[in-house]
Amino acid sequence: MQPGGNSLMKSREREKNEHINSELSSAELISTIAVSNVLGEGVIYRRESDSIWWTDIKSNRIYKYCLSVHELAYWITPYPVCSFGFTDDEMTLLVAFDRGIAIYNLLTQNLDWLVRPEADYSGNRLNDGKTDAMGRFWVGSMIENGSLNPAGVSGSLYCIDDQAVCHRRLTDILISNGLCWSPDNQYLYHADSPRHSIYRYRFNLATAEVSHKTLFVKTPENYFPDGSTVDKEGFLWNAQWGGSRVVRYSPDGEENLVIELPVTQPTCVALGGKKGDLLFVTSARDELTPEQLSNQPQAGNLFIYKVTALSVDEPFCKLTNI
Repeated sequence: MQPGGNSLMKSREREKNEHINSELSSAELISTIAVSNVLGEGVIYRRESDSIWWTDIKSNRIYKYCLSVHELAYWITPYPVCSFGFTDDEMTLLVAFDRGIAIYNLLTQNLDWLVRPEADYSGNRLNDGKTDAMGRFWVGSMIENGSLNPAGVSGSLYCIDDQAVCHRRLTDILISNGLCWSPDNQYLYHADSPRHSIYRYRFNLATAEVSHKTLFVKTPENYFPDGSTVDKEGFLWNAQWGGSRVVRYSPDGEENLVIELPVTQPTCVALGGKKGDLLFVTSARDELTPEQLSNQPQAGNLFIYKVTALSVDEPFCKLTNI
């Protein structure tokens, strides 16, 4: 090998990787769904009907937008919906209401409670949730009003198995967010928003056990990590409340792409579309002053970007009694 040959090879390999990343890391805003949500959240894509679904937590609504026919619908729910998962029946969802988890039919409004893990904690509510590759539904909680809780009560992360048994997996959480898994299901990602931290855990798909907590990303001050998703390349996309941005992180936690949004409070992200190359971003108007709202009239809308990354399909919930 010639002197410096190893360095030259490393340089070329680095340039190659940067070129590949630059091709993957692009985003173009192609559509905005004007819904003016108070607290839009929990966005997910359903391939079978080519539709986007999300919730407005503070308006007690679940939304559906059909991409192919550009049709928007919503359903009013009996309690605030914090997150939800799909089942085989499109009109039947597994829903994390603020006070518990239930099977809920949008058309009949029939509601069957499965578990209410924090019924005794009046200062807490459920928050971000998602379905893992085995069909188990995961949901975290958050401290909404600490003065109503007994001393020492924090948020937790729960897993609801196929028998609707609830297992507490993580504790000592302020606001549970950013739940997603690596494409190979070797890792679980989870954010605690007030701590500006996205963590990565070893994940056992067979047993749903999590272990070996490490800090994946620390966000800047006033940039709070909110909802996340992972693409087929294993890159993590995260909406950052207060930061007016969505960030794509490489599997080693490096910033790969920053999408600047016209709103300060993006809340959640999902990838989907028929080709898997669309990014959906919910946002919020909650807590904004009249002056702030006048400066960002699109606050609360849903934004659709064309990207060059590809989505991982959302699993369905697999409860035996659905």
